[in-house]
Amino acid sequence: MRVTTATLRWLLFALLLCLGMAACKPSQSNAKDEQPLSPAAEAAQRAASPASIGVSLRGYNFTYEGVQSFWVDGSYGANLPPYGGGGGQTCCVRLPFAWHEGQTMTVKWTIGHYTVPYEQRKHLSFDEQDKFWSERTLEKTVPVQRYDEPSVVQVFFLPNDELEIWVSDYDLGHPDHPSGRRYPVDPRPKSAE
Repeated sequence: MRVTTATLRWLLFALLLCLGMAACKPSQSNAKDEQPLSPAAEAAQRAASPASIGVSLRGYNFTYEGVQSFWVDGSYGANLPPYGGGGGQTCCVRLPFAWHEGQTMTVKWTIGHYTVPYEQRKHLSFDEQDKFWSERTLEKTVPVQRYDEPSVVQVFFLPNDELEIWVSDYDLGHPDHPSGRRYPVDPRPKSAE
C-alpha cells in the first residue's frame, strides 16, 4: 500500500484534531465533588480576587473651565468642554470585577479658561490671545462609588476642583443612573464664556 503526502497530512490533521478535542473536554473525575457557590460566596470570591477588566472611560464637566485632558490611573480620557461631556468614550481603564471598600482611582487633569471674554480678544491673533489663557494641572486620588458590576467609568469634574467617580452604563439623567445627576447645564447667560 502506497501512502501519499496528502494522506499523511490528512491523518496528522485528524490526529491533532482528536487530541485537541480531548484536551478541551472537562474532567469528570472531580465534577461530583464540586458544589455550586451561593451568590454571596461567589461575590465574596470575586471581591477577594484581584481580577479586573478593561472598561471604557467617560467624563462629564460641571465647571466653567474646559478640561483640556484627563487621565484615570494612567489611561487617557480626552478633553471636555465647559458644562459638557459624555458622548464619546475612550478605552480602556482597569476596573475590578467587584467593588470593594476603600476602592480609589487617581485622576490627573489639566483644566483652563480664558481670563478675558472672547468679545475683548477676538481681534487678536491666537498667539496674542494665549497671554489671556489660564491653565493648571491637578491630581487627586478619589473613592469609586459602589457598583454592582463593572461598566463604564464616569468621572465627574465638579466646582472647586472636586471629583466623583461612578461606574454605570446609564447616561446622566437616566432614572437608573446611580448618581441621580442630570447632564451639566451652563448657568451663565448665553453671551458669557
